[in-house]
Amino acid sequence: MTQALHLEWTDSEQAKASFLRQMAPYVAQAMRAGQRLAVVVKPLEDEKSDRQRRYYHGVVLAEIAEHARASGQKYDLKTWKEYFRDKFVGYRWEPSTDPVTGKKISRRIRISSEELGVKAYAKLITQVQAFAVTELGLQGFSVARWEDYR
Repeated sequence: MTQALHLEWTDSEQAKASFLRQMAPYVAQAMRAGQRLAVVVKPLEDEKSDRQRRYYHGVVLAEIAEHARASGQKYDLKTWKEYFRDKFVGYRWEPSTDPVTGKKISRRIRISSEELGVKAYAKLITQVQAFAVTELGLQGFSVARWEDYR
């Protein structure tokens, strides 16, 4: 058995029925086959965010890294990711105290794209795609919308 089991539940009765009809037999079969399993249960909204991340890295950033040239030079996915995070996600200022002087100071804290919710991540993807088309000359992406990416 090599396929993962993916279940989505919207209410407790559906979860119970699905668990008994699908999950329990799947686990039993895997155990009989001597497989080890891991189970992760998370809010369904996170799946959209997971899909967004897969799309952003697997399509948008990967295709920019593959096709884009800035000042005649090609850059890797990691470089583009940091560039766009800096350009479109940015920083926040956090109050702090200097441990030596005791003075109150503000520190600039990098905001991670992992902190973004579904809407903010969708906005980031749209901004990066627009930049890639208008500023980097890309003609588009192999999958136009994250919602269509599987």
